Amino acid sequence: MRSTGVLLRLRKDDSGMGLVLVLGAAGILTALMIVSTNVAIQSLSSSRQHVSFESSISVAEAGVDTALARAQKAYEVGGTDSYITPAPTDTTCAAPTRTWPFTTQPTVEQERAWARTELEAIGAVAACRQITATGDYVILKPQGRQTVYAMGWAPRYGAPEVKRRIIKAEYLFTPYKPTHAILTGGDISLGSSTTVTSAPPNSPLLAAVHTNGSISVPTGNPEVYGPVTQSGSGPSASSNKFYANGSSGAVTGKAAQSIPFEGALAVWGRNRTSNPPGGWYDLCPDGTVKQPNSTAPCAGTLIATVGAGSFRGWTYTGTGAVKKWSATSALKTGQFSGTYYVHHADVDNPASNAGSAVPNLTVIASASTTTCNKVGGNIDWGSTDMAAPSLANTWLIADQDLRTSANFQAGSASGGTVISGFFIAGDQVDMSTSSNGAYGAVIAADQCDPPNGQSMVDSNRISNPSIYYDPNGQAPFIDIINTTLWLEYPNA
Repeated sequence: MRSTGVLLRLRKDDSGMGLVLVLGAAGILTALMIVSTNVAIQSLSSSRQHVSFESSISVAEAGVDTALARAQKAYEVGGTDSYITPAPTDTTCAAPTRTWPFTTQPTVEQERAWARTELEAIGAVAACRQITATGDYVILKPQGRQTVYAMGWAPRYGAPEVKRRIIKAEYLFTPYKPTHAILTGGDISLGSSTTVTSAPPNSPLLAAVHTNGSISVPTGNPEVYGPVTQSGSGPSASSNKFYANGSSGAVTGKAAQSIPFEGALAVWGRNRTSNPPGGWYDLCPDGTVKQPNSTAPCAGTLIATVGAGSFRGWTYTGTGAVKKWSATSALKTGQFSGTYYVHHADVDNPASNAGSAVPNLTVIASASTTTCNKVGGNIDWGSTDMAAPSLANTWLIADQDLRTSANFQAGSASGGTVISGFFIAGDQVDMSTSSNGAYGAVIAADQCDPPNGQSMVDSNRISNPSIYYDPNGQAPFIDIINTTLWLEYPNA
């Protein structure tokens, strides 16, 4: 019995020890749960802060992109980088215009402190904050500086866990240069007698042809020395004279290319005071000729009222829904150089091929609108040759369609000197030049394609010309904004 009692005491002792172990294990588990919960809470908080931190830089970048786009637009329309923000005329963002306060180059710390203070002040005005799905931002472009700043807040301005970042960007405007001898937004047909090469001394292999649509070769073998490419999914055409396209000569695929033409009005805004050779003339839809001013086309001082007469070889037709200005043979015989901006009207050229080329000539036809309900803006050019452009690097610009005949020549190349320019159509282009050809580059933006019978040219066609590409030409209608510095200010 004694042994039995001993065993019972031992079992009771073990039972007490087990309870202690259970309570200890429960305490340890509880402590681990508390620690894990705290870690999870801290991790979630850290994750939210990290997301806000990353989002704030994205929001600030969106602000810089907005500021650069506005600067680009102001430059295109007015010809100067006059855009500032906040602007005095902005009644929504009622914040004072910021000016650059430094007379000498500031240190990085000085500029950062100034930008932070100014952006904070702008951000305090609710109407100045731009709201996005991931946060808010404000932008700053001081007067007289090609620099923009943006401050971004995420998840939103004033939130308890808000993070903010500041980005600075500096930029320059560089002229747009042609990337292709022929570039179109829509389908294009290349005729059998077409030759596309480069003006000497440039390499012929630079003379490329591209369409964001598809290329067709109805008959024969057009001759193109540079790559022939398309972005469309149409059938792949070929020619045994597409020299850069391999032994098959088949058109190859390529990503869509940007066509940065903004319209004739932008050309007017950028260049009306450029004093081109021969002068600048606004040919107006009421039959008058006016000097360009700083307000709008055909709002300047009256030069002449044409009526049934003529002006420097130009005659006016005021009947019909669309007015017309015609360049007659007198333009050549009188050697009337100049830049002729035909406002909200069409242009034709019923001249003979006799006589010398006009020394300096540019013709621009603007339409009544940038939408597809355009009135005017077509150019149908025949036999008036152009020795050199009047407006730099510019032959013919049409807001709608551009068509040239087989007797037409523009430019030359001799002794390493190339005289060239752009042929630009807002819609479609149809070119047939002589074997002496056209020097420069051809662009058709294909912005609109009205139904048959409502458009002078229904599709892009290069039928039998010789195009001599000049890769060094610079377009007069747009300069591309290039960012030269992009950095984040730390410790914003």
